[in-house]
Amino acid sequence: MKVLPAGDAWGPDRWEGAVAPGWSVAETEILAVGDPEAVLARTSGPALLAFVLDSDLAHVMGAADGETRWELYLNEHCAEAYDAPLPEVACAQNADLHQEIAVWIKAATGNVVSPERIRKVISTQRVLADDALRSLLYVCGIVTEHMSFGDDLPDL
Repeated sequence: MKVLPAGDAWGPDRWEGAVAPGWSVAETEILAVGDPEAVLARTSGPALLAFVLDSDLAHVMGAADGETRWELYLNEHCAEAYDAPLPEVACAQNADLHQEIAVWIKAATGNVVSPERIRKVISTQRVLADDALRSLLYVCGIVTEHMSFGDDLPDL
């Protein structure tokens, strides 16, 4: 299964050695993805698509069989600076979102993760949104070890 479809614009990710069995990770420039929903719609099985903006903010979407099931911001406090549309309920406070992600994780990876643990991971502000994304991928079970660009490894 591919998290993102292979193509000329996709390059191997530096997490390659830590990707869980059954998953693959690819990365590209944000501008190479004109329509994120279309990318997810073409992806069978579970998929996760994330955009990291200047290491300040990450926009993450989880899908299954081409249908987006959830989306959130990591380092959500930076969203306004990027003119990102804010959700009605902050991601950290949205219990329905936490439950939806827990259900998606179970279906996508077989891992059981409590909604409370998800809340903790997505609500913890990191120096780098890249690190917040790495924490989420680790908790989901998409990567097998937590690697950090910065020095703010979370207490997972």
